[in-house]
Amino acid sequence: MKLIKLKYNNLHNITYNINLSNSFAVIIVFFGLLLVPKQAYLQDIHFSQYFNSPLNLNPALTAYSQADFRMILNNRNQWASVTVPYKTISGSFDFKVLKRKKNMDYFGIGLIFNKDEAGDSHYGTTQIGLSISWVKSLGRRNHHIISFGGQASYLQRSIDYTQLYFPEQWNGNMSNINQSHSEIFTVNSFSFMDYAAGGHYTFAPSTKFMISGGLSLWHISQPNQNLIENNEAKLNIKTQIYIESEISTNSPINVLPGIYTSFQGPYKEIMYGGRINYKVHKQRKKYMAVSAGLYARNKDAATIYAGLDYKNARLAISYDINTSPLKAASLYRGGTEISLKWLIHKHNKVPSIKTTPCPIF
Repeated sequence: MKLIKLKYNNLHNITYNINLSNSFAVIIVFFGLLLVPKQAYLQDIHFSQYFNSPLNLNPALTAYSQADFRMILNNRNQWASVTVPYKTISGSFDFKVLKRKKNMDYFGIGLIFNKDEAGDSHYGTTQIGLSISWVKSLGRRNHHIISFGGQASYLQRSIDYTQLYFPEQWNGNMSNINQSHSEIFTVNSFSFMDYAAGGHYTFAPSTKFMISGGLSLWHISQPNQNLIENNEAKLNIKTQIYIESEISTNSPINVLPGIYTSFQGPYKEIMYGGRINYKVHKQRKKYMAVSAGLYARNKDAATIYAGLDYKNARLAISYDINTSPLKAASLYRGGTEISLKWLIHKHNKVPSIKTTPCPIF
């Protein structure tokens, strides 16, 4: 049993017990754990299927879909092969209000719930948010559509110190969880309000081609994140920028390339790739399509994607293949992600691309 001691941000010295077979893996995991908890503390949750979690991508995408009502569930499980899995769940529900019949002008309202838990300490974040958006079409044929939105959320972060081991609980050969320690913790949770805003634009000149993109800003108020009283650790503003496109052919195949970038303090994420969508049945009442895709996250992972659309529902699964230096310990195993989307149309009628903002989301 190897003992690895590392500093978890600016909180306290925390000891990890890791059972490894060789010293090289110990070194790799040491640096991996040194980085991962810090990123988990300073950065937000993320989904490789960013396009299947629109309210986590941009509040301007609230109710921005073909449907009048939309429900989405996301689940992510990461790093199970290295340490205690990082688990993330998300659920959202949004709908259109004050919709005008002659064009695409309407308001969107949405609710979102996020729950994230990481590591032995069960360091977790719970979020409940309210999103609103305003969607406006430009031109008679709705070829140009813009959207602006905002989100206000209540968040709580917590940590379970009883699940951690400290140097005084190590006798030189093994850990003793029954041994007392002198570490004193006065705060194990805190809560705060958080705010986000963003804009989105879609250009759809025909039923054969569409491109859209957006920018969103998160943690605009930069709330304090420190678990130590009277200390300040501001949460960095996060900027997300993305571009998605849908290219249709004369065959049943559609191509959907995309790129996503995220910047938060010293950290950045760049993800690019695409999906191919094959329509098995084009009829609305029997609509069915299967999709497959491949994405790359810069210097971190490759993501394999597969999805099934049936009538008004979409089920998708993706898997991250770890390509970072942590691969020596993870054996290339990263995270599994599952998403489920359900669209509800009034009068059971699905609008065409000419009267809908963006079927990508």
